[in-house]
Amino acid sequence: MKKDELLEIIMSCNRCGVCQEVCPTYIVSGVETNVARGRNRLIRLGLEEQQFNLDNEPELEKIVNECLLCKACEVNCPSGVPTPEIISNIRAHYTTTKGLPWAKKIMYRGIFSDNRKISLIRNLARIYQKSGINKLVKLAGLFNKTDEMLPDLPKENVRAKLPVLLKNFERPKHKVAYFLGCSVNNFFSSIGIATIKVLQENDCQVIVPDVNCCGAPHQSAGDQDEFIRLAKNNIKKLNELDVEAIIVDCSTCGSIIKEYEKLFANDKEYQDIIAKITAKIQDISSYLLSIDFKREMGQINQKVTYHDPCHGIRFLKVKDAPREILKSIPGINLIEMKEADMCCGGAGSYGIFNPKLSRDILARKMENYKESEAGILATSCPACTMQLSFGLKLHKLNGQIKHPVELLAEAYELKKI
Repeated sequence: MKKDELLEIIMSCNRCGVCQEVCPTYIVSGVETNVARGRNRLIRLGLEEQQFNLDNEPELEKIVNECLLCKACEVNCPSGVPTPEIISNIRAHYTTTKGLPWAKKIMYRGIFSDNRKISLIRNLARIYQKSGINKLVKLAGLFNKTDEMLPDLPKENVRAKLPVLLKNFERPKHKVAYFLGCSVNNFFSSIGIATIKVLQENDCQVIVPDVNCCGAPHQSAGDQDEFIRLAKNNIKKLNELDVEAIIVDCSTCGSIIKEYEKLFANDKEYQDIIAKITAKIQDISSYLLSIDFKREMGQINQKVTYHDPCHGIRFLKVKDAPREILKSIPGINLIEMKEADMCCGGAGSYGIFNPKLSRDILARKMENYKESEAGILATSCPACTMQLSFGLKLHKLNGQIKHPVELLAEAYELKKI
């Protein structure tokens, strides 16, 4: 976005302060520069009034990078100021002029851009967990507990299990593609396995295309070139599919794929193709409701509460569907927790690069979970799953973090016993 366009958007902020009531970073810090109004004002001072040089102010760059991009400010703003878009443009400017910081370059371009490298790192991390080295690291006080953010890693990722998991139906009612994201595939394979099993239980022929990362980490970091490259690869793979829907069990993946339309808004070659693809993107819970999913299942006697992922509730506009899935399971008592739609502080790798803010936000979420007295905290995003699981460890709370589709798969299995 050009400077004049960016300034025009920023100028629409009337400084009312409504964003203070919903911004997670402001709520836990009370610092004006940690809210949309403050961030936009600082950016304006650099762009229009030129009171300082945007490229030579490390503190401003830090403030820009501390935004969660959760979109809470935008959806509650009376003027509809798209602060996440403003922040993303400034981050893209920093990345273009300065390049990615070495840590993000290694993590995003070096690992998440390549499925084979993600799988390799997962295998190495599993060795780290199972060998006992992690216990020594914990005793030594290294990593400041950052390594504890990793879940207990599975022996195999989902793709390795596909030959056994996928079934062929002679006359399926539905034919769908399943967008298997990086985190689900490598770190939370139980979610991916549950998604496939539930879809097949509902007479869906499931195709799992060989896609790469959706580009969420790269987009968040302002690495537009790599984001575009990854998007083009996915668009090509998804365009080849003859399916009624493209299913996502990761809110982030789903919302980022829908962002492809904006990414290629001025590219005639991709416009029509992307429109067809994004029209087929469906959250797993929403899709199941649309096909009148199978209701015969076993009983799970649990109190469950639900955390709304930012990408789910504010980007994909999915709120009721996962709750409807949970309420359909016999025995589940769904309890609404306070601030269910407030960010948990995960935001991908946010907790690694902004640990203090991330953990302060997480502490608030864990207190709300504790007050709900639920035994299971459900959510539809693997990044949230990772953060919330870390929260249970950090705050020494009992409970489980589950995707709604995992509980549905479990209920289906109980019916067969």
